[in-house]
Amino acid sequence: MSILKEGFGSSDEELFEKCEFDILTRRALGLVLLDDVLPSLDTYYLLRRRICDYYVATGTDLLQLCFEQVTGAQVKELKISGKCVQMDSKLIGSNIASCSRHELIHKTLKLYLNSVGIDSLPEDIQGIAESWFSEDSSKTIYRSDHDTLHNRLQAIGEYIYAILTSVVPSHGRYDLLERLFNEQYSVTEDRVQLRDKNGHKTQGYVTNITETVEDGKPSIITSVQVETATHGDCTFLPDAVSNSECVTQESVTEVFIDGTYQSPDNRDLAFEKGFWLKTGKMQGGCRFVLKLMEETNELMVTDTITGEVVQAVYVGKTEKHGRRWWIRVADATPRYPWQYFTEKKIANSALRQQIQSQDPKELAKRNNVEAAMFQYSFHTRNGKTRYREMLKHRMQAIHRCIWMNFRRMVIFLYCAIFSILRTLLRGVRSSMWKIILFLEQVVERNYVITLLGFREPRGDFGIRELTF
Repeated sequence: MSILKEGFGSSDEELFEKCEFDILTRRALGLVLLDDVLPSLDTYYLLRRRICDYYVATGTDLLQLCFEQVTGAQVKELKISGKCVQMDSKLIGSNIASCSRHELIHKTLKLYLNSVGIDSLPEDIQGIAESWFSEDSSKTIYRSDHDTLHNRLQAIGEYIYAILTSVVPSHGRYDLLERLFNEQYSVTEDRVQLRDKNGHKTQGYVTNITETVEDGKPSIITSVQVETATHGDCTFLPDAVSNSECVTQESVTEVFIDGTYQSPDNRDLAFEKGFWLKTGKMQGGCRFVLKLMEETNELMVTDTITGEVVQAVYVGKTEKHGRRWWIRVADATPRYPWQYFTEKKIANSALRQQIQSQDPKELAKRNNVEAAMFQYSFHTRNGKTRYREMLKHRMQAIHRCIWMNFRRMVIFLYCAIFSILRTLLRGVRSSMWKIILFLEQVVERNYVITLLGFREPRGDFGIRELTF
């Protein structure tokens, strides 16, 4: 049901309405008869909660194991190769309203007090409730400084804690007040973080998706990773390759990535495991192209702006940078007219030249991964999901990717069946023409047309002009 929900982009209410009245949705759930009973709403939510609780308690993601098992069966059924993969990441915003922390806490407290009534609270905390209930939080934040708001937040937290320890859990909106206290007054490691990408700040999480690349076969997603927004793309690659190999049961030989996945550790990993990192460029720019002559220790520097080729002056060798060279740059600032080159810069320049010499047709294969990013975020609203916590974001990403894999399989099988039928019909049509041409030579034309069930020809045209 969760896979159907993320596939349709439905809310929980719309999902249960589809499961109750839509015949196709019921058939997808295995409900053949109209009187077959759906899982209850409590069962649906309890399963999701228990999956999260089990992950927190043991560190084992049951949904991830289910995804790997289902995807592995799909790859085996369609005989898809896992030697070539591609990956990309997508920033997803958390569903957080634009509201100050003080205003959020105060409005939630007022909502709880409205649900239970002040008279139902213990006598020792009823008097304080009147002051909090009569306050307008939207005005307080404008007439208070930072220290005052900090003190008020602490006072509200102490009062909420007094309520939680004085009343029974079934008292009004106790669950909402308890959740507010745990989220706002407790520090957790999976809190939402902020990331700035191309001048656009996203508060939420980043999802990394890895899929197979094979001509004539559908691209099947083999790895889904979700981390906080400050997580770098280059840190996803080792686990993504390992997860993909676990699903496909094949060693990866080619990985199509963009420049953000490039790092010395990832290049060392690729050399160790024997796969190629194919990317169109590296992060950052470089004005100079360096070529080192190891025999003579001479460094030739090509300026990509002026086209000038000069020989760098050898400075010496240091413990920190190794060998160093320098050249004089004409358009540099008078204070710093020299440009120094180290062995690390020479290695990076050689890597850039190697990347630029790759076949553009090979690099163009990675463009298809943008379709996966679009499909994954298709039902998001303003780049945000319906969820806040990272565990719920991870569940949403896995459910959505399972749906995408099923859709890709259906489209692939549909196209394959259509191609087979088209080939068969083309052969049948060719055979029919041969039969007609043969009979034309034996009997009269009008008799042949009547015998085959076609209308008699009108006008003067040959039988070869008939279409089927």
